[in-house]
Amino acid sequence: MDDTYDGVLAVLQRYISPVNARALLVRALKEEGVSHQNLTPDGLRRCSGALRRGLGLFVSQSQREAALRDITEFCGSDSIAPAGCRLEIRQEMDIGRVRAEARRICGSMGTTSFVMQRVATIVSELARNMVLYANGGFVDIMPASSGPKRIVVRAEDRGSGIRNLDEIMSGRYKSRTGMGKGLLGTKRLADHFEIETNARGTRVVAEVKV
Repeated sequence: MDDTYDGVLAVLQRYISPVNARALLVRALKEEGVSHQNLTPDGLRRCSGALRRGLGLFVSQSQREAALRDITEFCGSDSIAPAGCRLEIRQEMDIGRVRAEARRICGSMGTTSFVMQRVATIVSELARNMVLYANGGFVDIMPASSGPKRIVVRAEDRGSGIRNLDEIMSGRYKSRTGMGKGLLGTKRLADHFEIETNARGTRVVAEVKV
């Protein structure tokens, strides 16, 4: 039996019964196809969403987060902190890829299905705008590094800018192609929204509270 497995199990047992702790850890590892032998930080990171969901069945949110912090401290790394990602957007198929990554990160943070859907829709709309109206770009999806727990989406394209931004964001702009609806929808889905645009491209930051 690996020392890391035993150590994580011992941490869980501080918060829930030994029987439930073992069952929770075994299930989390099984869900992600991770072996308890030679358990690595990457393996723990992959299981973080399942551990959060499982702990939520037994303890309060504050106790759940305390347990996860204790596991991180035991491992001596950020092994259970969800990893963010950066994806380049060039074509239609990239929209599906960035949506899948949004779901992965939401899952690793133990979000509700409602939050997951909001984030997935935001990244889909921003990536679609890049494919249709710009020359591609990048989408970053990451947990916030400080402050309230939230997911940050940052999208930067290489287009020629949005000339009628005020009209679009007010909902007055009408287009047969649907241009502008994605930005307005993103703003409505986000808890915080920023946009900057000029002749060198457009940058959007959207945040969703978890």
